[in-house]
Amino acid sequence: MQIKDLAIGDGFVYLMEGSSKVKFYVLAHNYESGLNGNGRTLFCRESPATSGPWSSVGEFGRRVDIAWGVTMDGYTCSIYDWLTTTYFYKFAADVKGWMGKTRYSLEGSRFVTSIFTLSASESVYDLSSRPEGTLLSEAARKRLENIFTDFGTNIWTRTQSHNVSYHHSSSDNDYYYDGVALSGVSRNDWGRFSSTYGHAQRWGYLPCFTLPETLYIDKDGFPTVNQPPEVTSDVGESGVALGEKNEPFTLPYTVTDGDGDPMTITEKVNGVALAVRENVASGTELTVKCLSEKALFQQILNGENTLVLEVGDGKTTTEWTATFTKNVTSAVLSLAQPLTADDTITVAALTLEGSFPGDMSLTVELSNNARDDVPVWENCTDIQSGEGRAFVHHAFANKTAANGAAFNYKVTITRGASGVGGNITMIGGVIG
Repeated sequence: MQIKDLAIGDGFVYLMEGSSKVKFYVLAHNYESGLNGNGRTLFCRESPATSGPWSSVGEFGRRVDIAWGVTMDGYTCSIYDWLTTTYFYKFAADVKGWMGKTRYSLEGSRFVTSIFTLSASESVYDLSSRPEGTLLSEAARKRLENIFTDFGTNIWTRTQSHNVSYHHSSSDNDYYYDGVALSGVSRNDWGRFSSTYGHAQRWGYLPCFTLPETLYIDKDGFPTVNQPPEVTSDVGESGVALGEKNEPFTLPYTVTDGDGDPMTITEKVNGVALAVRENVASGTELTVKCLSEKALFQQILNGENTLVLEVGDGKTTTEWTATFTKNVTSAVLSLAQPLTADDTITVAALTLEGSFPGDMSLTVELSNNARDDVPVWENCTDIQSGEGRAFVHHAFANKTAANGAAFNYKVTITRGASGVGGNITMIGGVIG
């Protein structure tokens, strides 16, 4: 996903303010395209970064007539000063580079900074006589409403009020303009703020800036210039439901990286890593190992399961997910290699430990010539079982072993009608 794909009002990215992770919401795409061209997306902070007055206070309490970005007698608009000289430098160098310089309207003219606040024209009403940008969409103003409500007090804009305040001292009379602040949500026109004005009140500073719409967003929500890896599969998009599975199955997928970076793939089921592939080239077609290989599939428990393919290129990580229900109700257990003996095997006894529900089916087959091309498997009838242990005793009828005496077993367990599951934790025994 790229920034251009984020929804206005709800879409967001994370940025670091020093060591703090902060969310920033999308307010507009192609912000002031007449000034900036297309491709710049406007963001605002999830809440005001701090509170303060509209402007500084001069010598002996004298307030100076100050507008956004204008310095008089050594004093400047406090909001502008803090955003451009303090707040901007909380970000890493690459982020500051992405912010660049944004052109925006101020009193009918152009202004350029990296960080700014919204104007009254953008958030309150259309100011045809003092154009300071276009009124934001309802979705954007709804986000502002949520920010305003959560913050609990007024939020400054960059707009200077036409209201003039008066200050009198023994030595002079001083007149100055107030700043405009968002003061509430208008009930007469949904989604538009009402405003007030002031000067020395400590109201909120809401930082805004633009980022290139072409930036990508990594899995953690941070913008990046690196193209994240992509995962595609014939079975569907990420989040696909694969249904019920009762045996290992094949799930094909392909990984690509637009930058050509080698990738590391981690296959996880329910958060547990079951397989890892390293140095995978872009365009490689694969199948999920933990689902197709019997030994790995056996490690997955019955029930609802979530598969995650975590693909990283060393810079960003992409996740592709699928869900499936494992419903294996029977299993066959056997030795990978038979146990050999020096003489004919005539009897055998097994002990099985685990959980054995009363309606579980348990079948045991034994062989005393397990190395032969066609071993003889004999069903055991002498099986005694309880809730946690089962015993098997058997005398072999077979007396031949072309490739020498060798013992093996096949234990088949099947869940009963009750649906209560069981398990085998140990198989041991003796042969004679």
